[in-house]
Amino acid sequence: MYTNDPLAPTSKSNIFHLAPIPVYMKVFDDHDMHDKVYEFGMKVLDEKQKKMGQELPDRLDEERVKGYEDTGYLKDSWVEATERNPIGSRFWVPPNDLLEQKHPGIKTINNRIKEGFVYLIDSLGLPHDNNPMITESWAQYYDPYVGRGQKQHSHSRWNPEEEPPIGYSGGYYLSDGDPVKDHPYSGVFTFHIRGLSYFIRPRKGMLIMWPNDIIHSVKPFYGKKYRCVINFNVQMGN
Repeated sequence: MYTNDPLAPTSKSNIFHLAPIPVYMKVFDDHDMHDKVYEFGMKVLDEKQKKMGQELPDRLDEERVKGYEDTGYLKDSWVEATERNPIGSRFWVPPNDLLEQKHPGIKTINNRIKEGFVYLIDSLGLPHDNNPMITESWAQYYDPYVGRGQKQHSHSRWNPEEEPPIGYSGGYYLSDGDPVKDHPYSGVFTFHIRGLSYFIRPRKGMLIMWPNDIIHSVKPFYGKKYRCVINFNVQMGN
């Protein structure tokens, strides 16, 4: 069974069900702040950091492979819960942690993420320690002409013992990159659930969060300028 809309509204504002997984999504319109953080990230991140986690469609990202190092997690055999296996995480991607930089706009974004996360978890009635922590972040600038995206993956931890009691992932869009109008899949964010793809077109100022084990991807992006999204992991204990 499925619905025609990827996100079904609930009785609570900004809370949606994704078949029927709870997802938080809210769009902020103070774009002057978004533009300032966008320009700040352009200056402080080097070219390699701006491409963190991006892949060229249908081929191995050779730039990423060059910087790969053994994480120390390789084992000969082990047992773990099936639903928590990391999907598509062929390489560990070092975060560039833009959300740890000192900037008034970044402080605002951090507060919005944490407040939205607490609101989401409270709406689910889950007990927690009321101490939201953003554990890592990846600011990505997508070149409008080369068609970079992300293959299907989840943010489950490499080591099951590292999974937080309540762990979510998310993205905050500083720019949608003005995607080309004749390519319906250009840069769309996609949830992959029960054999179906749930497409969401990113918007400037959009904050979205979902459980960290949900498989998702980003279709190759083509547009008129760089798209920028700050991806992150956020968690709480209970």
